[in-house]
Parts: sequence; structure tokens; C-alpha cells
Amino acid sequence: MNSHFASYPGDIRDDCYEPELDTDPLCCCEYYDRNAARNHILACCCNCTDVDESFDRFISGRPIPVDRQRGMLLTFQDRIRIPWRGGAKQITVDNVLPVVLLVALQLLAAVDFYCSLVIFTAIPVLLAYLKRFLGRVLPKTKFFSLWLFWSGIYLVILFESTVPLLELLPEENLAFVLLMSLSFFCFYKTNQRAGQNHVGQPVGAGGFKDEANGDSQSAILISDREDSDESDGRLACQACRKYVPPRSYHCKVCGTCVVKQDHHSVWLNCCVGRSNHRFFLAGSFCSLLALLLFANLSLTSVCHPTPIFTVFGVTVMLPDDCSDIYFQYDIALCFTGAIYALLMSLFILISLLKQSCLISRGFTGTEWQRGEHINRRNCLVNWKMFCLGQ
Repeated sequence: MNSHFASYPGDIRDDCYEPELDTDPLCCCEYYDRNAARNHILACCCNCTDVDESFDRFISGRPIPVDRQRGMLLTFQDRIRIPWRGGAKQITVDNVLPVVLLVALQLLAAVDFYCSLVIFTAIPVLLAYLKRFLGRVLPKTKFFSLWLFWSGIYLVILFESTVPLLELLPEENLAFVLLMSLSFFCFYKTNQRAGQNHVGQPVGAGGFKDEANGDSQSAILISDREDSDESDGRLACQACRKYVPPRSYHCKVCGTCVVKQDHHSVWLNCCVGRSNHRFFLAGSFCSLLALLLFANLSLTSVCHPTPIFTVFGVTVMLPDDCSDIYFQYDIALCFTGAIYALLMSLFILISLLKQSCLISRGFTGTEWQRGEHINRRNCLVNWKMFCLGQ
């Protein structure tokens, strides 16, 4: 009788009895779901109200509410598990999907020219749609940061295993690995130092303590901010209900105010502000050089190269004829990896140009979006203040 009624922790069998906890150990395929109910991985497709309601609305042509989309996504994430000793372990969708999707698309793109054309046209569209969709239902997702991480790992593995290393100089291989390592390090420091930009409750008369955490998505704040960085005036944040330093903006994703916020980077899953902006810029620059070097070395290895000019005794070559690269799959895979690197480098270059213009004029990306275009100093002084972290 006891085990029949105790289906999950806190099950109340009668109003006059105290709730009883299910103390039976979990088998390798059982788990407690997000509603604290005891469940089994074989029941992954059963009893999901959000999925049923969303499917009915989709069939009937009615819009699916955001709360239904969020509930459906959370249910999927909660039920994707693998058997494990002591209970089934959860595998989050946004942790697994980037690497699976990235590798699958790259392998498919190497089949022939038309597949490459379709895949590399679809990738920016797919990422833009996922950014919009996940921004509404799961704003604090790790999907894009893991996509960036696995993209770098994939290109390194591809470079070391597929590119004909006998045709490359050891210095070229070392330069690529070094640049890629530097970009990873700078992006890691950007994410690590993001918490230093967060504004906490005031600790004393003029001090502030840092605080992380929160949930939502970018920018609203304060009126009438002062032009000078050296101003000690404090302003009231309408979202946090507290005083913040000048040029601080509220990020809804991080759930806190960020000092000199430039933007919230979905690719690093953190805000870029005063404490980590330099690392973000350095990481973007190193990754741009690494991607361009990878593309050049890969294309000149698998295609017919032609010399262009010589710099300090090093001959710079560009690909001349790539007409027969799809006849061998590993060569095609290297070629599509180079195209993917060029596609990534294009977006990074656009971001770097935008960042350079904003820094030269002395205002952040958030201030530019809000229309606060105030030229505080001349270009050289602005870059000096940026490099000094002021």
C-alpha cells in the first residue's frame, strides 16, 4: 500500500496525514523532474500539456504563446536524460545541440558545391532565428557561447588532421595555434571579468560592491547623465531601485546594472563593459587573424596556389583554382572549413570596425543605441583612456 501511493516526494494521500517522502532509491532510468515528480526516461513523450497545446495551435494555425514555448522547451530539456547510477542524468539541449548541429552541417556541406551553397547561406539565417527565438524563451542560454567554442575546436582539429601539414611551414602551424590559443584566452578572461562590471548595492558613502546573476535582456535606464567620466554623481536605476555610477546601464539578461556597458554578447554569454572590453577587443582581433590565416593556409593547400607578394622573405599566396576539390571528401571538408572560417571572420571584422568607430568617438555601443552620441575627447585621447580602462 505504501509504495502504491508514494509516487513522488511530498505526495499527500489524505488531508489528515502529513506528507511522506518517497525514500525508495532511484534506478538508473528514474529521476525527479522539474515538478518534483518521480519519472522514468521511457515516459519522455508522455503527458506534456505544453507540447499538446502547442501542437493543437500549430495545426489550427493559431499563434503559440511565449509561455507555452518556454514550457515546451523546459520540458524537453528536463526529459532528455541518459541512464546513470543513482538516477538518470540530464543532458541540456543548449549544451549538446551546438556541437551536433555544427558538425552535421559541416559534414553535409562537404558533399558537393550545391550543398555548400545551401548550408553557408542557411547558417547565418539559422543563427539569427535562434537568437531571436531563444532571446524570448531562454535569454540566458549557453547555446551561442558553446557554438563559438566548438567552432574554434572544430577548426583546430580540422587544421591539424586534414590540412596537408607537409606543405606548411612549422612557423605557419605554430602561428595559427598561438593565435587561436590567444583568442580563447582573451574570450575566457572577458567572461571571467564580466562580474566586475556589475553594480551592486552601495557599500558606503561612495563605494559599490559587485554582484552577478539575473535573467533577461539588454538596456534601459537613466536620464541626464554627465559628460565627464570623472564625475562622482550617482544616478537612480529604475529597474534595480538603487544608485549607480554615471554611464551605467541596466542589462535585463544579466539582471543588473553594468558600468560602461557596450553590449550584451550572446557569443560569450556575458556583458561587455569597462572591466572586460579590452579583452573582448583583443580576443576578436586575435580570432580574426587566426581565421584568416586558417582560411589562407587551407585554401592554398587544397587548391592550386599562386604567389602574390613577398614580405620579409615569406611568400604570400592565394588560391587560384579550386575546381576539383569536391572529388575527394577530406579535401572538400578542408575547403568548406576554410569557407566557414571566412564567413566567421567577415562578421568579426564588421564587429571590430564598429567597435573601433565607437571607441574613437568616446562612447559605448549602448550609448550609441540610446542616441547619446557625445564626443567626449579627441580620437587619440579616447583610445588612451580605453587602453587604460578608464
